[in-house]
Amino acid sequence: MRIVKDLHTHTYYSHGKGSPRENVLRALELGLSGIAVTEHAGGNIWFGVRGRKLERLNEEMAALRREFEGRIEVYNGLECNVTGFGRSDVPKDRENYGVILLGYHKGVAPVNGFNLHILSESFGGKSTPRRNTESIMAAAEKGRVDAISHPGLYLKVDIPYMAECCRQLGVLMEINGARVTMTREELIAARDKGAKFIIGSDAHTPDRIGDCAKAIEAAREAGVLESVVNLEL
Repeated sequence: MRIVKDLHTHTYYSHGKGSPRENVLRALELGLSGIAVTEHAGGNIWFGVRGRKLERLNEEMAALRREFEGRIEVYNGLECNVTGFGRSDVPKDRENYGVILLGYHKGVAPVNGFNLHILSESFGGKSTPRRNTESIMAAAEKGRVDAISHPGLYLKVDIPYMAECCRQLGVLMEINGARVTMTREELIAARDKGAKFIIGSDAHTPDRIGDCAKAIEAAREAGVLESVVNLEL
């Protein structure tokens, strides 16, 4: 049992250690059919890739896609950030990216009242799971995102409500290979609401590409394996 595509990986363009090419070569070595590089988008103060650096990354990914055509699918992606209520840093040229993930991350400038609140909550302040979820899903709809990365990490969310929204929008919920952020009960509840899942390694080094054992085991224990779209049973 393994994933067939790893659509959540990082490189030295943000806070990873390897290059995009090394990620692709590792995925090819593992026999995967697809690999995405999903660096943090520009709204993240610490790790966001923006400006000329983003242009270089896009150029490198386009070259890799051409080089490996017919051998493995190479996706240029971004892991985007919630930047306010219903707002994100999904780029205007969204159609130029094969994979867009969206999640809440620390390191986003608190430019408005809601962001100040979620910044406070992520450091132990008052929790508002339903409103947090409404914000993330409104941003997901506007940005036409593919998946919600690590739901519940840093910021509490209403998983059943998120799952229902994801089902309606056709957005996947990630079971993260580096840290499983949903409990067994939450995974079951999400499946029962009709949500589909994707497993991503969230690899920050090439040797961790495809390393999703924790996520696969969590999905197995919750009985949701058949709802994971990139899993070969």
